[in-house]
Amino acid sequence: MFISPSLVSADLKKAVANRATVTVTAVINESPVEVKGLGVTPRFRSKITLVEPEGFSGFHGSLSSGDQLSGVVPGDRVRMVLSLRPAFRSDENFSATLKHVSGIQKSDNVDYLASVRASFLASLNGVTPDAAALVAGLAIGDDSKLSEQTKNDFKVVSLTHLSAVSGANCAIVLAGVALLLNLLPVKRIVRLGLSLGAIVLYLGLVGPEPSVLRASVMVAVVLVGWSLGRRVHPLDAISLSIILLLIYKPTLSLDYGFALSVLATLGLLVLAPRLVEHFEKKMPTWLAVVLSVSIAAQLACLPVLLVLQPKIPVYSVLANVLAEPLVAPITVLGLIACLVSPVLPALAAALSYLASLLSGCIVFIGHTLAGAPSASINWFEGTFGIVIGILLTATIWLSLTSKRLYLKRVAGGIAVLIAFSFVTQTTSFAFQKGNFYAGNYTLVNCDVGQGDALVIRSAGKVAVVDVGREDPAIDSCLSDLNISQIDLLVLTHFDMDHVGGVVGAVTGRKVAKALVTSFVDTRPGADYVQNVLASQGIEAIKAEKDMIGKLGSFSWQVLSPHRGGPEAEDSNDGSVSMLWEDDQMVLYTLADLGERAQLRIGAESSNLLTRDNGSKVVVVKVAHHGSGDQAPEFYEAIRPDLALISVGQNNSYGHPTRRTLDLLERSGVQVLRTDEMGALGVIEGESGLSIQVAGRS
Repeated sequence: MFISPSLVSADLKKAVANRATVTVTAVINESPVEVKGLGVTPRFRSKITLVEPEGFSGFHGSLSSGDQLSGVVPGDRVRMVLSLRPAFRSDENFSATLKHVSGIQKSDNVDYLASVRASFLASLNGVTPDAAALVAGLAIGDDSKLSEQTKNDFKVVSLTHLSAVSGANCAIVLAGVALLLNLLPVKRIVRLGLSLGAIVLYLGLVGPEPSVLRASVMVAVVLVGWSLGRRVHPLDAISLSIILLLIYKPTLSLDYGFALSVLATLGLLVLAPRLVEHFEKKMPTWLAVVLSVSIAAQLACLPVLLVLQPKIPVYSVLANVLAEPLVAPITVLGLIACLVSPVLPALAAALSYLASLLSGCIVFIGHTLAGAPSASINWFEGTFGIVIGILLTATIWLSLTSKRLYLKRVAGGIAVLIAFSFVTQTTSFAFQKGNFYAGNYTLVNCDVGQGDALVIRSAGKVAVVDVGREDPAIDSCLSDLNISQIDLLVLTHFDMDHVGGVVGAVTGRKVAKALVTSFVDTRPGADYVQNVLASQGIEAIKAEKDMIGKLGSFSWQVLSPHRGGPEAEDSNDGSVSMLWEDDQMVLYTLADLGERAQLRIGAESSNLLTRDNGSKVVVVKVAHHGSGDQAPEFYEAIRPDLALISVGQNNSYGHPTRRTLDLLERSGVQVLRTDEMGALGVIEGESGLSIQVAGRS
């Protein structure tokens, strides 16, 4: 289960850090959806909002369980016991594992709007599954049926806002309502009441997403002013809506969706008109408007987007220019289909199919541009990158909107200087990166940030051990290595920094089989991986101790866990650890094993660890990104010559720790780190092993 961003108290942070067990009550927001995975037991998932106890109230996320959820409906309350744990992802506050459901309180009344949503989803039809899913996303904000590949494509080209209801969708709906009301001979006060009622109903249908809340309140402010015979300036309306919403729900101040909605609206109100003035001198007005809207929204949101992902989406403007004209008809058709679905499901299916003809075009646009060369370019990393992003946005904004010539020139000069520095750095790094990936490596530790991803190549065969957190990072590494087939995909455990990029690894590549931990894990990461593997038709084998195999010249053996992982205390303890060996190298891949697990392996496999390796070089992929939870006895036993540490720059965990670095240095081990050196390559040659590093941008 994962929880969305919100304020977290000190007591809750402490409970998460201590992995405490708590009893909570949650309201079911959506009818449970069956999750098809590798197991024989069916699992169901539903979106929920925590309501008790007080410290948890207001947090929302998803609940995954067995058949205990199969009979619940929206509005039901579920009392359950959760085991807290740190978040899988950086944009979440915490995660939790469901221990058991202690009771279900059925809702006294069935939520009619929820039943309308359910009937719409049941009658949904489309030219492709993703096209149909996008209709649901644009109409009612439900993107649960959208494939991970399409979600990733949209993320790469900045079309993510199209996979769910946004302020733009809200504006389309309310504009349609206003148009209909203008055709009716009713008084102004009646129109106001009906318009406000439409806003409330739409919020109830799609849910109180931050962008929808912002748009709804802003429109309500304008409508109230209109009813009083006063024109409300759009900037006044958005300012008042922000104030009212932050008073109503202060946690919105920490919500990225709310920030992006506000910034995009400001860009459209302030920057877009100036861009139109510039562009319409050189192109038709309609094209100038479409182009200006896309550029203004992207530029205004740039600083926040760089916080979420320090990359520049090269084709974002083109993707939005092509996709945006299709949004309005899809939204209108989808919403009409939703409203008629309870009584005319056949008509709803026909309308959603018609809408999917257009949404399929958006899916095609996203997929094509996401797969184009250099779809995203790395921006300056860390706090420096965010500051430079803010400065670039501010200078471009000032150069376009200021009426003072000298300010326009200074701002424009600074913007050009930043752009020149970025292009220079990117070009230099591109040459360096190209030279690195031309090497004939046996091992490549991909640079995937705070996560793990190791490529092993031998005699034309390829193994990939873990795939990092983000799809683009692992996809870029494998593409740069010209890897189109993975003979063995090893997913050591279901922490997202090890498996979150699985879609990026398998999409567009043939994967012969996957090896996954046999430790029983009920977290969303496990469901996610199982769904992806099943959807791609990839055979998944549960790893257990003493399992053996071949990869080219390498032989490999699983060191842990035992079948089912009964010895493991948690998912890290149940990670798949392996020994790889060819005629020049002995390689240990230790996943996230902690000290206890390392000592256990040492006791159970001492003959392997303490044997004489002769002239072979011993390489170790240091466990858990170099955390302090290491067993000195284990490293003394394997006597490594080279240690690879896969770790993110300036990570909040303090990895690698001084304790682990001192441990390796005392043993005389050569240490290579991705946070300092970028991707790491090891080449087997006639004279032994050689090392290359990609360097950092």
